[in-house]
Amino acid sequence: MADANADIQPETRPELNLGNVLGDIKFGLLSLFNNPEFCAPIAVFLTIAESLLLKAVIHFVPYTEIDYSTYMQQIDQIEAGELDYAKISGDTGPIVYPGGHVYIYSWMKWFTNGMDNVHAGQQIFRYLYLATFVLTLVAYFQTNVRFKPYLLYFLCLSKRLHSIYVLRLFNDCFATFLMVATIVVLQQAAVLRRRKSALGAVLTFFSAQLFSSAVSVKMNALLYLPGYLVVVYMILGENLLHTLAVIGFGCAVQAGINWDFLAASETTRAHFLQNAFDFSRAFLYRWTVNWKFVPEPIFRSREFHTLLLLAHTAALTFFAVYKWSSKSVTGKPSTKFIRDALIFYKDTIGPENVILSPESGRYIFWVMATSNLIGVLFARSLHYQFLAWYMYSLPMLLQLGGLPWYAQTALVVVHEWCWNVYPSTAASSLGLVAVLATVVLSQLRCGFGKPKQE
Repeated sequence: MADANADIQPETRPELNLGNVLGDIKFGLLSLFNNPEFCAPIAVFLTIAESLLLKAVIHFVPYTEIDYSTYMQQIDQIEAGELDYAKISGDTGPIVYPGGHVYIYSWMKWFTNGMDNVHAGQQIFRYLYLATFVLTLVAYFQTNVRFKPYLLYFLCLSKRLHSIYVLRLFNDCFATFLMVATIVVLQQAAVLRRRKSALGAVLTFFSAQLFSSAVSVKMNALLYLPGYLVVVYMILGENLLHTLAVIGFGCAVQAGINWDFLAASETTRAHFLQNAFDFSRAFLYRWTVNWKFVPEPIFRSREFHTLLLLAHTAALTFFAVYKWSSKSVTGKPSTKFIRDALIFYKDTIGPENVILSPESGRYIFWVMATSNLIGVLFARSLHYQFLAWYMYSLPMLLQLGGLPWYAQTALVVVHEWCWNVYPSTAASSLGLVAVLATVVLSQLRCGFGKPKQE
């Protein structure tokens, strides 16, 4: 017993001196940027900081009227009984958004009493920004990627994004909220699928409702459609029949939201579809953020639009075949993956599919975000409010692309500069396209190892 007591050494504590204190301070400061263990508390802090910042922006920065008064004028006409989109217009032009937009801004009109209390609308958009921010954090953490805190700071750095929400009140913000919610729900659906719970299928149908609702606000949500179809097909066990059921449900939701316009006269229905889902809409060169380095005649030409469409299609096809459904993802060769899809009435998923692994959250975020960003890269025109379409996903895509921290930081700085140049210039547009192309190309490095079953 005496020998045992002799072996017990007194607790060794670091000496309290200036060097150790400075070392602890250095460790703490560096951890705020590079220690993944700090991400959760920093996420809480940033949410509070964003709330206070938005309050300050609303209080100190004047509201800028762009489209909100037009939205209100158009809602006034609809509430007065006019359903013909060819006859509904405002100061900045005719109505060009589907029924979800109409419902949301009808509610906004009630909250703001038209244009009499825009401040109330700014507060609603402040809550919308925060809700989208929190959902983004949830999506990030559900990727199970061990990322560093500086990625979270990137989420908060966009001056343009803050103004899009609380100083402009654009409908893009609602569409983005619904799409981020869709990603979070799909991530949870995959977890439940892995646990063999029927709730996974229920959440997949719920994701279709969210996705369709986003499309009913603004068509840009369709940029997610290729990735969404791949993800849903995987979650539903590579069962084509079940996937078609989800697609049908989403279409039914879309029809329900727009029913007032679709069920009216044939002329009203035709004008609604022509205006709300106009894929040939012409954009003004003066407002383009991404193609100012292209001469205006080329920008307006049909050949340029066709080239962008072909490039968009080619990029999506490449990612769908060689990345989203590669052997490392599905656990089987591409030829077998295609043959299995023809067995449309039963599950054909293999045990090594990434959707059945803890990597499913990362896979779902990555597929959805790359599908969207590819569409943004090849968009015929980006306007300033379109930044809301993808800004939430940019930091995580930089991480998934495997770029070093200094390259990520440089891309974020250039990206922020491009969006803050007003009006856009050839240099800012070229810089933006270069950043977007770099991020998309970096995703070719993103891969998945052999999934580990839980």
